[in-house]
Amino acid sequence: MGGAIAGFWHGDVALMRETSEHALRDGLVRQTSCYPLIPYSNRIAHGRFSFDGIEHRLALNFGDHPHSIHGNAWQKPWQVAEADGTHCRLVLVHRPEGGEARGWPFAYRAEQLLTLSPNGLTLTLSLKSEDHRAMPAGLGLHPFFPKRSGVRLQFAAERVYPSGSDSLPMDGIPVPAGWSYRSMRELGEPRLDNCFAGWDGKARIVYDQEKIALRVDADPLFGHLVVYVPHGRDFFAVEPVSHLNNAINRPDLTGHGLKVLKPGERVTAQVRFDVEALS
Repeated sequence: MGGAIAGFWHGDVALMRETSEHALRDGLVRQTSCYPLIPYSNRIAHGRFSFDGIEHRLALNFGDHPHSIHGNAWQKPWQVAEADGTHCRLVLVHRPEGGEARGWPFAYRAEQLLTLSPNGLTLTLSLKSEDHRAMPAGLGLHPFFPKRSGVRLQFAAERVYPSGSDSLPMDGIPVPAGWSYRSMRELGEPRLDNCFAGWDGKARIVYDQEKIALRVDADPLFGHLVVYVPHGRDFFAVEPVSHLNNAINRPDLTGHGLKVLKPGERVTAQVRFDVEALS
């Protein structure tokens, strides 16, 4: 199931959205608690991009969505390399042979290391190019959180990229008041599905009824944050990512965050989810 997390609890309190038995039985990765975004985050417009003078066309891999989205790692089986009571290392080796090239045209190796401690969860993502060519690359996580009464959110970013009618980002603007969570406030219904840039790598989610806070602390590689708050649903997403949505087609945007890996080069970064009991 794409190396996904099925649940994350503190005692009997769900800190991430719980994966239903139905989703587990039918392999519905999009209904899990969290899954990796590798080797890119969010959308690639119409599944098309040009890199080093070569045109590439990806599969449209998200139902009837008009764009390729979230990479291909979430749609592939991962291998358990090692595991015990407090940690698990998952490995995915992708080779662009046959139809697999429509998922991603470059060879890579990805790893996830999940480590539990009394304080919470640390998730380390690693992406290594195993292609003979340079490869555009990005990392991200897509955790879902329960949207319950009294949930509050805080994070700081310098700008946000509104989406056009095609669900692709336009130019960045200062964060408007309705989308600003620089000060802790109730989540509300902001109808957000946007990428924030200039994120400082820190976010905090507070569940007042349960007297629990969840602190998100991401390495500097994750300089962007996608926040998704669908209207009328019982979940929301706060996604640490390395680059802007559709960055591969927007090299004109300063600080887009997309990396280029040389053959054999690796990028690694952590996200920590620390639990805090409130009085």
